Amino acid sequence: MSIIKPEGKAITRSFRLDKAWDTALNELSEKYGLSISSLLERIVRDYLLFYQWVEELDSVIFSQGTLIQIINAVDEDKLRKIGRIVAKSTFTESYLVRGDSLDMETVRFQITEQMGKYAHWFTVEEHKTNQHYFYIMHGLGEKWSAFIEAYVRGMIEDVAGIKMSTERIGNNILVKLLN
Repeated sequence: MSIIKPEGKAITRSFRLDKAWDTALNELSEKYGLSISSLLERIVRDYLLFYQWVEELDSVIFSQGTLIQIINAVDEDKLRKIGRIVAKSTFTESYLVRGDSLDMETVRFQITEQMGKYAHWFTVEEHKTNQHYFYIMHGLGEKWSAFIEAYVRGMIEDVAGIKMSTERIGNNILVKLLN
């Protein structure tokens, strides 16, 4: 299962590291103002929640510059169509292979953690007031917004069966979940 929720119970592990890895960890812990223990916990968390799936699903990672060139070479209507199609297949296959159900919790995890935090497709704020919504922000242009909007719609409506509406505000996208 890919959605792992911390239990709040710490355990102690002991292991060996090459001196070069230890030096790099010390430098990173100083840079981020974290203890070595906190940094290692973050590294393990990030691997278990994202990077192991990048490897297992044969994902390809691009720089933003490369992605912008690809986006700009494709017609916006085609991007919308591609977004909707790949959301269905990618979201369904990647979560079913991990043993997850395709429900609101999985959708939330995919948007906030996988796409937002780890894959850097955008930054996102989730709000659960009288209306549950995601406010998606990025700097990759209108065509990327078109792709994201279609991808999210394919994932939420087509796969999870949750009604939604979207509104574009510049490059940003407001995604409202409807009851």
